[in-house]
Amino acid sequence: MSTITLLSPAKINLTLEILGVRPDSYHELRSIIQPIDFFDEVRIEVEDGEGISIESSGIEIPLDSDNLAWKAADRYLKESGLSLSVKIHIKKRIPPGSGLGGGSGNAAAVLVGLNKLTSALNEEKLMHIASTIGADVSFFIRSQSGLAEGVGEKITLLRDFPLFYYLVLCPKLHISTQEIYKKWDELHTAQEHKSPRAVGSDIQETVSMFKNNATPPLKNDLEEPAIELYPEINSYKKILSSMGAEAVMMTGSGSAVYALFKNEDEAVDAYDYLKTSPTFKSVLASGIKGWHFVI
Repeated sequence: MSTITLLSPAKINLTLEILGVRPDSYHELRSIIQPIDFFDEVRIEVEDGEGISIESSGIEIPLDSDNLAWKAADRYLKESGLSLSVKIHIKKRIPPGSGLGGGSGNAAAVLVGLNKLTSALNEEKLMHIASTIGADVSFFIRSQSGLAEGVGEKITLLRDFPLFYYLVLCPKLHISTQEIYKKWDELHTAQEHKSPRAVGSDIQETVSMFKNNATPPLKNDLEEPAIELYPEINSYKKILSSMGAEAVMMTGSGSAVYALFKNEDEAVDAYDYLKTSPTFKSVLASGIKGWHFVI
């Protein structure tokens, strides 16, 4: 039996633009994403045999084919042609339905972990499998700050991008991504949809603003429909703003909101004040580069 354990990170969407709706009804997007050191722990055991099983501790999650980690193992085995028994254990800390990408990160951890154990596929194959599982899985294959485009499957690494400090508030609120996109469609007519060409190729200007501006240019086109459906999200943003944070935004399709800090002490001070709240979970985190393995 071979075993590997990975720390599976959450992610923060620093920008998230909806550029239009494709003929297949998927939304064309562009997003700058940074992984953070708020981790699930994913242990993978492989041995001769067949079958995929998942067990978990912590936050309750599906333990069958509805779990993206299960799908990742299944598609890896099919793509590689390997016949193996795969056992996955997830210590779940990242809340599902929070927009932090925990499930997608777990799926990527399974792909990366299985490939470390078997060396059966190259990165191009891993990225292809990831793109068939979920929008954020491709990003987590490399787990570095990057620009995601298309439906999230086209990843351009931003190698000299700064790493920030974050205070993340996770409400006791599970949000369906599909529900938020449906609401976005209701709020925007076809005439209002931007095409990718109209946006231009100004990503380097945006990256420069993140590096040099005192207040980074956060943006999330899904925040408006999320607040329409869940007004309390705006209340959580106001809590962070009341702490003196100037850069405050919802991540992904919600429900988590975050304050970005360039100074670690300011992030720690805000966390110390809010960490005992009974109405939400507070997480102090920082940006990271690459996968973390448990030895």
